[in-house]
Amino acid sequence: MANILGMKKVLKYSAGVRFRTPLLLKSGKDDVFSDSTIEKTYDGKFIHINGYVWASLIRRCLARLKNGLEVAERIGKYNDGKFGVSQMWCEPSFISLSYGLHVRYGNAVDRKYGSAKEGALFSDEITPSGLSTTINWNYFVSEQEDEKLIKTLFIDALKVASSGIENVGGGWSYGFGRMEVKEVKLRILDLSNEEDLKHLWRYDDAVFKEKSETFEMEKWRDPSILKPWISIRSEARIVEGQLLSVANKYPTFNEIESLTDYPDSFVYRGYVVNGDGKVSSKIIIPGRTLRQAIFSVEIERKLRTRNESRVFLCDSLAGSCTCYVCEGKRRGNKNNTADYCLCSKCNWFGSTDRAGIISVLDAPLEDVETVILNRIQLCEHSVQNINLFSTEYVKKGKFNLEILIDLSEERTDPIRLKEEVLWVLEQMKNEKKSPKGWIRIGASSTATGQLEVLSNPLITEWGPR
Repeated sequence: MANILGMKKVLKYSAGVRFRTPLLLKSGKDDVFSDSTIEKTYDGKFIHINGYVWASLIRRCLARLKNGLEVAERIGKYNDGKFGVSQMWCEPSFISLSYGLHVRYGNAVDRKYGSAKEGALFSDEITPSGLSTTINWNYFVSEQEDEKLIKTLFIDALKVASSGIENVGGGWSYGFGRMEVKEVKLRILDLSNEEDLKHLWRYDDAVFKEKSETFEMEKWRDPSILKPWISIRSEARIVEGQLLSVANKYPTFNEIESLTDYPDSFVYRGYVVNGDGKVSSKIIIPGRTLRQAIFSVEIERKLRTRNESRVFLCDSLAGSCTCYVCEGKRRGNKNNTADYCLCSKCNWFGSTDRAGIISVLDAPLEDVETVILNRIQLCEHSVQNINLFSTEYVKKGKFNLEILIDLSEERTDPIRLKEEVLWVLEQMKNEKKSPKGWIRIGASSTATGQLEVLSNPLITEWGPR
């Protein structure tokens, strides 16, 4: 059992991070908290990321490293007292809300038709992307541990965090909470030295001015991985002549209940905090849209066509997962004692019972052109004007697709998922792989919304195959 009081050395870290994607605060149909553990302070002026959230992130990243599992077990997971008190202490972080929050709202995608699902209304309260903060922590080193190895493992863990496979807060599957680590400062404290002892709970610049090391993450080597994953990147664009409806309205979180018509928007205006601290507006295709409307729907379409729908789905023809029903059937079958859903949909894209293994990040549009169209809604009976409205549409834009697939659980058949994702990207090229305009997104996807992939996917593999 670890004896914190008997340890004489502390590895003191301070890492500067920038969030590449928004942070998810809460999600649901009303004021319902998601699995996010990020909070606002009582006065609403700051986002609070508590020390446990940071410790959990670092522990998950360490667990993906060769030689990192034992150190990970010493952080937050007590294993029936085997390791005693956690040897890691993380300081909470506070991020100013001067940039404001906004709500991204819409409907879930119907898995059978690829359109907005009736009644499946949701709203996400999120931050702008580009927010910056620091992660500060102490690790108490025992005499039995290899100080040099642990020192390296924590830097490797931050390299894993920068890859995007692990996130902060909720919404992993939809690309929320991804960060990039800029640089890491490290100072080793000797607790028997009175001068060092004064710096134990301080993280200001004076602490790291002397006797410290600085590591630039861009120059840090790729670590040795135990639990592998892959990153797939590809450049895409909106096909010329298309119009994608942009959602401009940002209601308060509870106002969503009062909307007379359920929104079915799939493209949004979001906000990005630039390096100079200024906020700019960007048109964004959310990771949720790309993940569900393109990959989930198209993979299901293919497998249904090949009569593999029973492998991909549970028993529901409507496409909604019925894991509990299927689980009950399996428990009644003596030849199958699995206590988790066996269908690919649940294993790949997630269900109530378990998380998925594919994540798609938000795609901000570049080289954008938009147009405002004034429209009239006609009564289908009297052909009289009943509503006059205007909508912003995107008619041109490029974006980068970024997809992450966790390969660490072999029972989910992640290699097959990788093949299916690459197949979808191949179909989206303008080479008549599938009918032109077959794969599309947007509120007006019955008429417009075609996307085209411009480049061969860049695949980055992390870990042994």
